[in-house]
Amino acid sequence: MAGKIILGILGVLLLLLAVILLTPAGVRFRYDQGDLSLLVRFGPLKLQIFPRKEKKPPRRKPEETKEEPEKKQAGKESADDPEKKQTEKSAPEKPKPKKKAEKKPRAKINREQILYSLETLPPILGRALKRTGRRLRLTPLKVHLLVAGPDPADTALLYGRLEAALGAALPALHRLVRIKDQDVRLFLDFQREQMDLIADVGLSLRPWDLVSVGLRAGGSLLKWYLRFRKLASPPPPAEEPKESNTEAA
Repeated sequence: MAGKIILGILGVLLLLLAVILLTPAGVRFRYDQGDLSLLVRFGPLKLQIFPRKEKKPPRRKPEETKEEPEKKQAGKESADDPEKKQTEKSAPEKPKPKKKAEKKPRAKINREQILYSLETLPPILGRALKRTGRRLRLTPLKVHLLVAGPDPADTALLYGRLEAALGAALPALHRLVRIKDQDVRLFLDFQREQMDLIADVGLSLRPWDLVSVGLRAGGSLLKWYLRFRKLASPPPPAEEPKESNTEAA
C-alpha cells in the first residue's frame, strides 16, 4: 500500500515537471537609447524584471504631536491680540520649492562594444541555438542602429563591417530559429559623434530549451555581458541649472 502511494506521488511530481518544462515561456527585451526594459512571461503569467516599479509609501494617519497643543495655544493668543493677528495676515507665505526628480544620465552604446560583440557573440549563440532544433521563435526582431563617431573614416569602416556581418548573420540565424516581424536596419550619420541603438526583441521558447541553452552557453554569455558593460562609455555629465543673477538698480 505504501509503495503505491509513493509511486502515485512520484507520478504526480513527474507530470508537474513535464507540464512546467513544456509550458511556453518568453522574454521581451527593449532598449531605446540607454533605457532598458526586460519582461519575462511563463504561460499566462508576466513578470517585469527591469525597470522595477517604484513602491508607493503607505499612507499614515496624521498623529497629533506634542507641538500641536502649543501651536493651538499660540493661535488662541494671537486671535485675542488684534495687532498680532493683523501682522500675521499681512505677512505673505513663502511658497515651498518643489524638488524635481533628477534623471541620471545613462551610458550609450559605443564602437568598442559593437566590435567586441561582432567578434564574440556569433560563435556563442551559434553553438547554443544548434541544440534547440528551430524550436525558438523571435517575434519581433527589430533593431535600428545608428552608426556615428568623431572620425568619419573610422565610422565608414565600422558601418561597412556591420553591413557585411549582418549580411552573413541573418541567413544563418534564419536557419537556427524561426523569425517573424523582422526589421533590422543600419543608419549612417557623419554629423553625430554618439551612436544610438533602438531594439525590440521577443524570444519565445520552452523552459526545456532554455535549460539546454543555459547549460551550453550560460557561462559564456555572462562573461560577454560583464565585458560588454565594462566597455560602456561613461554617461555625459548632468547639466547644472544656471542661476540668473539680477543686479539691483
